[in-house]
Amino acid sequence: MIRMGYACISVKTKNNPNKKTTVAQVNKLDPQARLKKLRQVMQVNFFNLMDLLAYNVENNIFLYRLPSEFVPLATHPVASEWDWAKEFAWDFQKAGDYIRNHGIRLTAHPGHYSILNSDKPSVLESTIADFSYHAKVFDLLGLDDNSVLVTHVGGVYEDKATSLDRFASNFEQLPENVKRRLVIENDDMSFTMREVLELCERIGVPMVLDIHHHNCHSDGEDWTEYLPRIIQTWGERTPKMHMSSPKSANDFRAHADNIDPETFLTFVSALADYNVDIILECKNKDDALLTLRRELKKKGVAVEAFAN
Repeated sequence: MIRMGYACISVKTKNNPNKKTTVAQVNKLDPQARLKKLRQVMQVNFFNLMDLLAYNVENNIFLYRLPSEFVPLATHPVASEWDWAKEFAWDFQKAGDYIRNHGIRLTAHPGHYSILNSDKPSVLESTIADFSYHAKVFDLLGLDDNSVLVTHVGGVYEDKATSLDRFASNFEQLPENVKRRLVIENDDMSFTMREVLELCERIGVPMVLDIHHHNCHSDGEDWTEYLPRIIQTWGERTPKMHMSSPKSANDFRAHADNIDPETFLTFVSALADYNVDIILECKNKDDALLTLRRELKKKGVAVEAFAN
């Protein structure tokens, strides 16, 4: 079975769990007003999350990437005195119950500034804090280890082998609840599918295959030959992959608004023997997913296979 999902933002509902505030805005407030502001933002995000999850279930979408901004300024010192986990314990329980009862898989993709193989101690420290925040959210929701945190290897720093070694070394510094959830994705400029796969096998974590990134940056490997090894890194968990179509031949790395259905069918035909979850990374988000279903149906494809 192949399930499709989308990342963070619904363009159809407009109610998204990524309402933000800024450090500058919060710093203008006295301590009590600051806490009130942060609480208000998070209350809206919980409300929008429940609304969005219900919309997803109604449309048979059971894979969704939660925005990193869900808890406003969670890792910033300006919010260090705010015990958001305790204050919103009931909300986390309610949302988690809904997610589990409906068989929804939530995942996350910590920000581009979180770089585990950084050679700067300050960056490593903030990265561990960011990963820990994401893992804490999923722990509070009571979600199993299929709710993964996706990261890239990071920078090359003029020496790939050393950079990969540093990732492996820094991985050992992570809290256990982060280690259980962290998965690594190949990127479109630095580390290829094969390099990421070998790293994942080395440290014992799953690999997220991004097929568009592989088409942008590879050593000419046929990804289908590596597929059994990629699947094996997931063990008993359901493998997760990413797919997008290039915006144009001249802007190949950028994501298109929608998914090309022929490219999608070619991709999933190689996955026929596996249960795989695929996040569609498109500018049109959920609308791109629904559009793809309609286009597949026109081609006589049983779209129910991509909607359970």
